[in-house]
Amino acid sequence: MNLHVTLGIDCFYKKDYSLALFYFSLALQEEPESQDARLGAILTDMANEKEIEAIALFEYYLLSKENDKENIEDIIEEIIDLVDSSAESIYGLIEKKELQYAIDEENGIEYEDFKELIKQRGGFTKAFEDIMFSTKVLISRKEDFIDFLEKLIDNGFYEMSLNYLESAMSVFPNDKKLLSLVNRAVQY
Repeated sequence: MNLHVTLGIDCFYKKDYSLALFYFSLALQEEPESQDARLGAILTDMANEKEIEAIALFEYYLLSKENDKENIEDIIEEIIDLVDSSAESIYGLIEKKELQYAIDEENGIEYEDFKELIKQRGGFTKAFEDIMFSTKVLISRKEDFIDFLEKLIDNGFYEMSLNYLESAMSVFPNDKKLLSLVNRAVQY
């Protein structure tokens, strides 16, 4: 991987988006066909307006690339288009993927239904990929929230789990289970 792409990724994770964009731009000047640099620049730009979505998508891209997922660049570009599209288009994607669970008006799925979706799709990662940019997982019990965070960490969504944990720690600053999850996520 190009040195400037590596530096761009590092700056992206440090949330220094202007410097990340600078490095991705340098990488594109050196290698105009670099998909890593191009998607890095697009996602960095997106992070200025939709930070959580951009971080999640960036993590998904890097994790998928690491696992040699075919056509990941095309998939990422399609998802970026979907993130920017209207709710109507998102509902169309849900129908297209034949998800059989009730999605409420706020575009959410109850955690119990999400656990069923995990079983149906054959694992957490596949189920989460199906909904992560179009649907909120509605969690009302602390035990379910901890279970969800553990699954995020176990499946490589470290940055996303840390974002959730940061919010949770402000509500439950001395919770030992949450502290142990923070430690697990930070190790990666």
